[in-house]
Amino acid sequence: MSKSDFEGLSLPYRIGWRIRYVMYHLYGPAAGDGPSDPHWRLREERRRRVEAARAARAEG
Repeated sequence: MSKSDFEGLSLPYRIGWRIRYVMYHLYGPAAGDGPSDPHWRLREERRRRVEAARAARAEG
């Protein structure tokens, strides 16, 4: 994972995100396509947080 993948994300968030990702893999619902896939939703949440951090940094 490159630095840009966790830019603006705190260490506790990244650790918690990884734990949730693994737990969904082990105990979560079956993978689906797009928004019905829990891993897809986690990656989208993370992508939005990184984009928000970049936008906040660009503003000021």
